[in-house]
Amino acid sequence: MGSDAADLPRDADALIALLLRERAAHANVRAEFAAQLATRDDRLATSALALDKSQQRIAELQHEIDYLSKHAFGQRSDKLRAEVPELIRGKDWLPFAEFLDAAQRVADRHGVHGTVELAAAQSDDAKAPEAQQPARCSSGHGRRAEFPAHLPVVTSRFELPESARQCCGKPMQSMGVEETRELERIEMAVVHVIAREKYCCRTCQMQVLVAPGPTRPIERGILGSGWLSHLVVDRFGYHMPYHRLEQKYATEGLDLSRSVLCRSSIEVLELLEQVFEAHCKVALSEDVLFADETPAVVQKAKNGKRKKAQLWLYSNKRGERVFDYSESRGRESPMRMLGDFEGRLHDDGYKVYEVAFDPAKVKHVACWAHVRRKFVNAQRSDRKLAKEAVDLIAELYAIDGAVRDRAQAEKRAVEPSELYEARREKSPAVLARIREWLEVRARQVLPQSPLGKAIKYALGRWNALNTFLEDGRLELDNNHSERGVRPLALGRKNWMMIGNERGGRAAAIAYSLIGTCKSLGVDPKLYLHDVMLRVKEGEDPKTLTPREWKVRHAASVKDRRDYVLAGLIKQAKAK
Repeated sequence: MGSDAADLPRDADALIALLLRERAAHANVRAEFAAQLATRDDRLATSALALDKSQQRIAELQHEIDYLSKHAFGQRSDKLRAEVPELIRGKDWLPFAEFLDAAQRVADRHGVHGTVELAAAQSDDAKAPEAQQPARCSSGHGRRAEFPAHLPVVTSRFELPESARQCCGKPMQSMGVEETRELERIEMAVVHVIAREKYCCRTCQMQVLVAPGPTRPIERGILGSGWLSHLVVDRFGYHMPYHRLEQKYATEGLDLSRSVLCRSSIEVLELLEQVFEAHCKVALSEDVLFADETPAVVQKAKNGKRKKAQLWLYSNKRGERVFDYSESRGRESPMRMLGDFEGRLHDDGYKVYEVAFDPAKVKHVACWAHVRRKFVNAQRSDRKLAKEAVDLIAELYAIDGAVRDRAQAEKRAVEPSELYEARREKSPAVLARIREWLEVRARQVLPQSPLGKAIKYALGRWNALNTFLEDGRLELDNNHSERGVRPLALGRKNWMMIGNERGGRAAAIAYSLIGTCKSLGVDPKLYLHDVMLRVKEGEDPKTLTPREWKVRHAASVKDRRDYVLAGLIKQAKAK
């Protein structure tokens, strides 16, 4: 210290100058230190912001992974337990009752005598099916190969009554039998021989009469009406692709190529084109409809290339469904199918439905199930807040559920006026709480987070989400259509793609008629089998839509089958 003090100047001015220099140096050090601190704070803030963005991105990616994992491997329904669909089960008829039914139909229509004969097989020394080389059943050019010898043969024999085969004052004499063979399907493959008795006049030798036979949906085809109805329902009702059906029939010793199966199903569905058009007019004439769409790959589009087409679904409250095939996801299909529609349309909020219709004529009913699903998916990133939204939406469904439970307890149908009164009394308060919750939480969560997107989705469709209050016939959601397109979603995993526009049109007809039959409680196989014959016989297509067929023809078809079955049982007991 002494040496330091000795070094200090003795002059006052010099001391002042030295002190100022020290203060300046100290100030520079403090400024430099402050700058370093500020730089560190900026870096920390930048790092914190980057960390927040990284965490948000991680949360978004995790949400996508969870959603895609559920989509690929988990259940599709939002319900905790899968709902087992109620299958439509028909009666188990004794074998070959179909042929007796066909013979009775011809007898009723033409007044001829019809009998059915059963032979075990075409030859006694036929080998077992698995040891045989499959016989070729081709409908192409050239001579047709014989049907497999191991199949049993059922012969429907038709004869004119004696009063109808008179010529020159004398009975006409038999001159042989005109036979037509087709494959028919009951519970096994058989060769159906259609034997029509032929008559000639030995006096003038000018007239030949042939007894009429059963109606055939496809002239010169190798598949009978029963087989065709099974084929269409297996393909479009139970999602079996043609190549799998081809393999199935091969196990029975039949070489029915997938091209023959595909061509046959398309031809029989095109036969029902007018029935489908009449069905469309009836099903879409109501003022409350549901709409949805689902993609399907078409192998050969109009431009000759493979592309993604759309199958549009339009349905009404009674379960009648109309599918439309289109290679566009624009407004062409809605405008073509619902061009004159006026009323309320349930949809999923797809913007095409809004631009396709006049707002003064069509009012949209948004889907609360879609809103709920987005909050269910958001639970993986923010369980607490998302569950709050799910619970609030559940209160809306509980109001409708209480009305339906009361009607079910009283064993009666729910009246739209009941739902309307219950909703008008209780739903507005719940909707107000939901709206308040959405607006408050929208300011608290990140806009691009799963929860933020769910809130934005709900607020963007708020007016349409409130439309259900206006009419008790309206639904809270669009699940009516979601269930309708489910068969296509299941089928895509099996048949993979549609061949071309013609196949897409045929598929739309099949899905429409089969889906409507299931909704109305009609056996699709029985319906298609009867309707394809009635169309071929010239009946009015307007009386053959699923709804009209159930009212006009279902009872008579059942009575005729019961009559045939009773006769078959009586013969069996007599033996």
